[in-house]
Amino acid sequence: MSQTVHITAVVTVPAEHAAAAEQAFAACVVESRKEDACRQYVISKDIEKAGRFVANEVWASEAGFEAHLAAPHFKVLGEALAKCGAQADIMKVQPLDETADAA
Repeated sequence: MSQTVHITAVVTVPAEHAAAAEQAFAACVVESRKEDACRQYVISKDIEKAGRFVANEVWASEAGFEAHLAAPHFKVLGEALAKCGAQADIMKVQPLDETADAA
């Protein structure tokens, strides 16, 4: 059985591009949640700093995550964020509750 993949990303765009980035994220959320391997796909906006977004994703497998990265809707998001001057810090993470449950 494949191990789930957890992704947390912090994406920042200049405040003047926040609305455009939010629209691009919203479109990607709809399509990403339709992917077979998607277990969770939540994009949140920072209510205290315009232009900062946090993505929390859970994928059924590494292959499912890789398929997401290659999906047309994700490529459209990447292009839109690039136009907005986005900076991203993307992390593959392991929830500590999984480690604790395994003990």
